[in-house]
Amino acid sequence: MSSQTLFRRRQGTQVWDLTINLAPGAQSWADSTAVGLTLYEYRIERIHESPLGSLAEGWVWAGSGVPAVEDRGRLILAVDSSIAETLAGEIHRLIGDFAGDGWEVFRTDIARTATPQQARDAIRGWYAVDPGRTRAVLLLGRIPVPYSGIVCPDGHWDPPPLAHHRGAWPADAFYGDMDGVWTDSSINYAQGNVDGSRNHNVPGDGKFDVSLLVGDRLPEIAVGRIDFANLSGYSSGLSEADLLRRYLDRLHAFRHREGAFVSLGDRALVDDDTFGPQWGLATSVSGWTSGVALFGAGGATAGDWIPGLRDQDYLVAYGCGPGSFTSAGGVSSVNDFRDTRCRAVFNLLFGSFFGDWDSNDNFLRAPLVGRSDSRGLISVWSGVPGWRLFPLAAGGTMVDAYHHVVREVNQPGGPFPPTDESWTNPDQSHVALMGDPTLRAHPPFPVSSLSASISGAEVVLSWVNPSTESNRLGCRVYRSEQIFGPYQRVGAQTSAGATGFADTPPHPGRWYYLVRSVKRQATASATYDNLAQGIQAEIDVPGVGYLEWTAGLGNSSETADPNGDGIPNLLAFSLGASSGNVSALALLPRQDSSEFVVPFSGMGEVTYEVQRSLNLQTWYAVARKPAGEAWSLNPGSGYLHQNQITTSAIGAAGLRFDDPGAGIRGYWRLRVSR
Repeated sequence: MSSQTLFRRRQGTQVWDLTINLAPGAQSWADSTAVGLTLYEYRIERIHESPLGSLAEGWVWAGSGVPAVEDRGRLILAVDSSIAETLAGEIHRLIGDFAGDGWEVFRTDIARTATPQQARDAIRGWYAVDPGRTRAVLLLGRIPVPYSGIVCPDGHWDPPPLAHHRGAWPADAFYGDMDGVWTDSSINYAQGNVDGSRNHNVPGDGKFDVSLLVGDRLPEIAVGRIDFANLSGYSSGLSEADLLRRYLDRLHAFRHREGAFVSLGDRALVDDDTFGPQWGLATSVSGWTSGVALFGAGGATAGDWIPGLRDQDYLVAYGCGPGSFTSAGGVSSVNDFRDTRCRAVFNLLFGSFFGDWDSNDNFLRAPLVGRSDSRGLISVWSGVPGWRLFPLAAGGTMVDAYHHVVREVNQPGGPFPPTDESWTNPDQSHVALMGDPTLRAHPPFPVSSLSASISGAEVVLSWVNPSTESNRLGCRVYRSEQIFGPYQRVGAQTSAGATGFADTPPHPGRWYYLVRSVKRQATASATYDNLAQGIQAEIDVPGVGYLEWTAGLGNSSETADPNGDGIPNLLAFSLGASSGNVSALALLPRQDSSEFVVPFSGMGEVTYEVQRSLNLQTWYAVARKPAGEAWSLNPGSGYLHQNQITTSAIGAAGLRFDDPGAGIRGYWRLRVSR
């Protein structure tokens, strides 16, 4: 080794404010100028002789007592419109979980038949609302898959008829690039033969020309995809919607530390089969460095993928071996994920072919499918480029890991110039993240049994603290007039043992609260204040009647719609809109399979009536809530299945109606009067 250089900067800044030349053999260094409550980013650069190249780098985020991140920015949620109704309940819950973790969500529904350019235009429209705070887009379902470039990051570009995998690969980074121009006019390459003509790229075919993510093609926002299309070969007969529902259930359980995720398995497994100096690659460095940053030197161990992850929980697992579209040799195959549980949450995999993830029964997406008792939530192709999950060790998210991959791993000065299309260039346009990009590594246990009540002019919250959580510091309380926020912190952090909080809202109306437990998290890299998933309560603060609610509106009549959201004043008031100037679209009742969800029914001067029909001609009043009274079913409605209708509570003032007798056939509506 000829030299070692250390660089330091405050996380989130661009300029390295400290540069230290270390002795060639140095293995440690103490930062005597670091201050507490600050998150730093460190990089070690080593110059040495090696068949893997002369430059080696190491990265870490580190800090002591780093403050909690309360506002994580904005997330664009792009939903495949074909699954929007089927998964309405799960999507509603997902957005609530995002809000409970500090994200503000903009949703856009996109048709499967849209072009990638049309889909990106929709995403860019929401990005333009607040570019500074928008950090990621999550593609949920079959959002159109963009293809781009003439790339071959797995190195298989032997002359046909040998396997030739060079051409256009899936390029979700297209959806993260908000200002670059992606043309479809210059590349004319049609030699790929490993999966029909899927990798061919000719002018005007809808596939783009961009091969390298450099210059104005660098993504401004991270892109994650949850997409289970064309995986029927190992889906065990489940539909695409069923697979999405199972993933979203698993994601919710992880965030709330429920079920299988009570234990996370704070360790990393590395299964390295055959890739090494003879290939000019050190791919498994992704697994080792991620594990060491999170768990320390002893927290990352070598092992075999299938038996290791079948029998123990691992937060991170890395596996590499000679690949096919459906397997990595010496690691596992899609059938193994189908038949054997895999207990790794963050999966890093590398091998030939399957990094081209849009193929049928593709291996890279297998960890997110798995069995019902599997744990997979993230999967990335980690070798070209190599992913390093060190941000997760200091409270960061996969958004931060994504930005490191696309903006730090590859520099204009090396290891490749921006125009070099060598197959090992990490800048190629294929970089992809399968799963939720907002995920963090260590969600704490949240509070439970949260309730809200009125005492005079105060809202009184009470909850139960998690009994199994160590190093708890207390709770933080947040308030909003909208169910999905944005939420604002109210009051100081409670003591560790506190189980209640009193708040005086600024005015009467419907209010939403989040309570987030906070603990001091310690990893091998940092100590930081770690906020649990926010648990929500909602309550109506008395004092707002219809006449007060309509004060200041251009037209205060019950049937008027002065804000133009398509919902008349009385209905908007009855749905719990905070004012007549706020859109009530997100508050509308919805049908979910055989169920009818009425999110709010709490205005005392309003009579609510739920009606049911099987033909849109004859309607039956199956349940009523007279003004100032409680809900009750109506046995005299005359409806054929009246005796099978059931209700269940949602939050403080909502109800869910079910009609199992009619199944999903039939129609619901809500009628209100004053």
